[in-house]
Amino acid sequence: MDHYAEAFYVEPGQCWRLVYQPDGSGRPTHCPEPVEWRGRFKNRQGWHVVDSCDGHVDDELVGVKRIPLSRE
Repeated sequence: MDHYAEAFYVEPGQCWRLVYQPDGSGRPTHCPEPVEWRGRFKNRQGWHVVDSCDGHVDDELVGVKRIPLSRE
């Protein structure tokens, strides 16, 4: 998703980016894509470990590593 909200979300198993609808309407919502990466993000409050989908891994995340797929 191309349109980012000016916010992020810290919850294991959930992409860290909050996104707007493609037309810019509505409230920010959680990125629905499956997570594949884990990294650290820094804001004014400090460092946060966040999970990311493939589309939201960018140069704002530090120390990014692929999350191993679980075998059930």
